[in-house]
Amino acid sequence: MKKKLFGFIVMILFGLGLSAQTINITGTVTSVMEDDMPLPGATVRIKGTTLGTVTDMDGRYRIQATATDTLIFSFVGMISETIPIEGRNIIDVGLRMDIARLGEVVVIGYGTESSRLVSGSLGVVSESEMRDVPMRTIDGVLQGRSAGVYITQNAGNPGAATSVRIRGNSSISAGNEPLYVIDGIPMTSGNYGQIGFSGQGINALSDINPNDIESITILKDASAAAIYGARATNGVILITTRRGSERRTDINFNSSFGMQEAANVLNMLNADQWHDYRGTQPDPDNPVDTDWLNQIFRTAPMSSYELSASGGDASTQFFISGNYFQQEGIIIGTDFQRLNGRLNLDHKVNSNVTIGGSLGTSYSLNNRVEGDRSLHGVLPNSISMAPIYPVYNPDGTYNQDGFFANPIAIGKEAINEAHSYRTIGNAFADIQFFNNFTFSTKWGLDYLSLREHSYDPITTRQGATTNGLGIEAQTNVVNIVSNNLIRYNNSFLDVHNVEVLTGYSFEMFRRRNQYAEGIDFPGAYFQYLLDAGTIRSAEARAVDRGINSYFGQIRYNFDYKYIVSLSGRFDGSSKFGPDNRYGFFPAISLAWRLSEESFFQALNTPINEFRLRGSFGITGNDGIPDFAYLDLYRGRANYGQQAGIAPTGIPNPGLKWETTTQINVGADIEFFEERIALAFDYYHNVTSDLLFNRPVSMTSGFTSITSNIGELENRGVEVSLTTVNIQTTQFSWESRFNLSHNKNKILSLYKDQNLLDLDRYSPSAVIVGEPMSVLYGFRSLGVDPSTGDIVWDDIDGNGIINSDDRTIIGDPNPLFTGGFSNNLFYGPFELNFFIQFSYGNDIFNATRIFIEAMKGPDNQSAAILDRWRQPGDITDMPRATETDPNANNRISSRFVEDGSFARLKNLTFSYNMPRQLTERIGVRNARIFFTGANLFTLTNYSGMDPEVNYRGDSNLLRATDFFTYPQARSYTLGINLRL
Repeated sequence: MKKKLFGFIVMILFGLGLSAQTINITGTVTSVMEDDMPLPGATVRIKGTTLGTVTDMDGRYRIQATATDTLIFSFVGMISETIPIEGRNIIDVGLRMDIARLGEVVVIGYGTESSRLVSGSLGVVSESEMRDVPMRTIDGVLQGRSAGVYITQNAGNPGAATSVRIRGNSSISAGNEPLYVIDGIPMTSGNYGQIGFSGQGINALSDINPNDIESITILKDASAAAIYGARATNGVILITTRRGSERRTDINFNSSFGMQEAANVLNMLNADQWHDYRGTQPDPDNPVDTDWLNQIFRTAPMSSYELSASGGDASTQFFISGNYFQQEGIIIGTDFQRLNGRLNLDHKVNSNVTIGGSLGTSYSLNNRVEGDRSLHGVLPNSISMAPIYPVYNPDGTYNQDGFFANPIAIGKEAINEAHSYRTIGNAFADIQFFNNFTFSTKWGLDYLSLREHSYDPITTRQGATTNGLGIEAQTNVVNIVSNNLIRYNNSFLDVHNVEVLTGYSFEMFRRRNQYAEGIDFPGAYFQYLLDAGTIRSAEARAVDRGINSYFGQIRYNFDYKYIVSLSGRFDGSSKFGPDNRYGFFPAISLAWRLSEESFFQALNTPINEFRLRGSFGITGNDGIPDFAYLDLYRGRANYGQQAGIAPTGIPNPGLKWETTTQINVGADIEFFEERIALAFDYYHNVTSDLLFNRPVSMTSGFTSITSNIGELENRGVEVSLTTVNIQTTQFSWESRFNLSHNKNKILSLYKDQNLLDLDRYSPSAVIVGEPMSVLYGFRSLGVDPSTGDIVWDDIDGNGIINSDDRTIIGDPNPLFTGGFSNNLFYGPFELNFFIQFSYGNDIFNATRIFIEAMKGPDNQSAAILDRWRQPGDITDMPRATETDPNANNRISSRFVEDGSFARLKNLTFSYNMPRQLTERIGVRNARIFFTGANLFTLTNYSGMDPEVNYRGDSNLLRATDFFTYPQARSYTLGINLRL
């Protein structure tokens, strides 16, 4: 008996010892929502203790525990898993995204974040929203997609530049365009063309293929954007390109072909109406009635072809693509071609090191014609040319008898080519060390080579006056960027989640320009400057500048309920003197997720997410000419046959940064399990120390000096609504709506001196106490029935109409802007349509100054058929008179029109072919689609296009239509194949 009892006790003790013995457990933690991608930095903890570890860069872990312990696996933004060990040595775990609690992951400055943990204001545009948009530029596909982002297509010529404003204009002369960051590297944007085309410039963004983009995040408030510091005042647009993943290789082929046409053409006088208006008789032997607009407008094709592949294994992932895009313009002489290639690679060297890179290359050819502000423009001359002149002489040569140069000769004979060669690339390394620490370094290069070639042969009027005119221009721009940062990420005690980031970056920017002009060419086949008899002008310029930055950020949340983010950035710019070279740009934001509180959940409301947000921050702007703080000199100031130099301006060593103080409060609410999502933001931004060339006494030898002169503010409200209207197994309908209101106001200027008479044809003005770029001129009170002249408002009441009687006659700033998109799915069919709108903005139709002047050689609009002809006539069109003593066509409210519009921007109908059918030919998925763009526009505007701005290159001259190239209506058929 004793022996049995002793044996039993030994067995118990042995079992206890066995159960208490530690064992090694290994495994991999992956995301089951992302094709089993490994999760680096996931926490593995022994339940009931503080013992634990984190996964390496491959998601692998190793931990010692007893056979009866329980492990807790957790990762920020994912649902934790609790798993008993039960004596096992290998435990692999897949964590699911906690979408219900944290939402989807979005890209933010220098990282990513769960959407419901974002405390700043941002907008996200997904790949699906950009997929079938015919506008194949980044800014083009963003139009109307996000609240607070106002994008104006300055002109409709292929590859044309746009104006992008996020929450209004924050400067009067420094940059107003946002900062574009592609895969973490700031990119070169803007117009670098040297041959002027009247605001219809070359868009550097048009070199990027939108089909390579995975998503776009728009950082709108200071909390979201201040991490980018000096250039974040105008917002930041983060572009993430597509990358490979651990899966079988996907091969995608996309092709489309379409036609374009002019949606609206001006109604001009024909020959009979012209003779009646002029009081002349036609030649009965040689009647001519030329519709010049019909001669230059055409139905124009466009096409796109793209092949891409993506995939990878556990170590290496890749994405590679190639694209060819071609678009003829609806006006003769214009077209755009682009060839793109991209390679994105990611490779895991070992469990702690990941390296990779991106390389995007492109070549584009942009054929342009001169626009407005020119006597040699195809569209302006076709509008202005009287219909009594023929296109060709009897011998087949171009007729040049009219006052204006023959627009057909310009469109068919003149050469205006812009060749753009672009390379944007980066290389990076992520190194994990200790627990929860990661060092990341990324080096990027953006290289742009732009060659412009222009030649006017003697068959054009301009070329004939100089015996041929040739221009060659070369612009080389290179921007080298380095970002280096250390990130600490940890979660502890199940409720504290923190991420700390600190970093250093620098940029080196270099631009080289050469320009030369020659005349006296021996013939039409000699169009390069080598053959010019006379070099009329030649010059070269160089600019080197730099910026370096130190930045940091802390993001913390308690149990995903209370969220705080702090950031700060020191930026140093070579554009400012030593005393003001560095600026500090801090930001803070807070968020409270009421829906996570127990008291809120006890209310049993249909609200499943309710988050309040608030932020405060300061951002900067250095978008001014380089080195204005220095004494700068130029050559070519020769004296007495000796080379000399001369100062180029008055230095201002006290120049400092424009700074914008931003306040934002907002709320995000989701109802009925995300069937309805509502976002609301209110912001108030004040920009101080506005940079501008203020006037100085001409006794100084100069007319202006760059100074900090004033303040302006922007206040606004943004609302976004997303709804799942119907969702069944066969049919679903989703809608997205956004609405924005921005109120801009000039608070102060230098000595309160208003900025008037900024342009000959645009009445834009900057006036203290008023919105920026208000329209300023004479106020028309209508046509006097007794005289047929305009009655002008005598503002000062002295009985004399002069410049003192000018007043504000319009506001180009919209009261509301927005967009409305719908996606409908029925089985294999899909219908998407998107409406963009603008309400309450005025347009100054400067074209009418000439085509309703009823004097001079210009052809006139058919609207003058209703002109005043005799006493007693009641009309709004004054009399025809060559002398015009009353100045009926002066800049006035007569030419100010309501620019409000609602436009069906895009409509796409698609069909996904049955998989049983496509698999027979080795295709996994096949989709065919039809897309229409600009199908119809509701507007009261009398011009060809209400979405217009002839001086898109200007901050101050806005909403002016002056013989501007209109946007096209297009119809496209396409196919998407996945192999």
